[in-house]
Amino acid sequence: MKMFDPKADLFFESPKISRTPPTDYGVLHLLRRDICLCLGWDPVTQTQTSHPTLWPGGMAILAGIDLVAKYLKGDDTIGQVGQRFRDYVVKYFQPISSGDEATIYQLRNALLHSFGLYSQTKTNSYHFVLSANESPLVQLYGSDTYQIDLRTLHQKFEDSLGKYSADLNTDAALQNNFLKMFVNYGAIHVG
Repeated sequence: MKMFDPKADLFFESPKISRTPPTDYGVLHLLRRDICLCLGWDPVTQTQTSHPTLWPGGMAILAGIDLVAKYLKGDDTIGQVGQRFRDYVVKYFQPISSGDEATIYQLRNALLHSFGLYSQTKTNSYHFVLSANESPLVQLYGSDTYQIDLRTLHQKFEDSLGKYSADLNTDAALQNNFLKMFVNYGAIHVG
């Protein structure tokens, strides 16, 4: 699908497309390619690789949600990361259960800040178990243990990008937000 602006075309370029440097690459395009590789798939050939690295793949998905949440809001203010992240998940990961956005955000905190599977808020503790077998996105075991499936999280992320880009193509306010964030987070030149 052709986007409203060539910058958006670059940003949302399919991870299946491979170009040779020197050229500009969309940050989201590169991130999605790395996610595929981490989850054990060659993004171009769509064949399985022999070296999946699931935790870094999960980290990249969660960083991707952070990235597009900035674009959705047109804001990268420090201290607003959690709200942006949860708002994006609520809007574009449907259907999900109420509260799953907070659980996924806590997984983000656990993996990205500690490379671990534990996070704590003022009122709750979160222990995580990761799976990669396309089971339900979030499952609660006991009072504070959550299983999150990385392959399902990846599919939800990819589906969300289609929904967000469709909204972006028709909404002038979202377009302004996108262009505002693209300056700092949109493209990388690889020489």
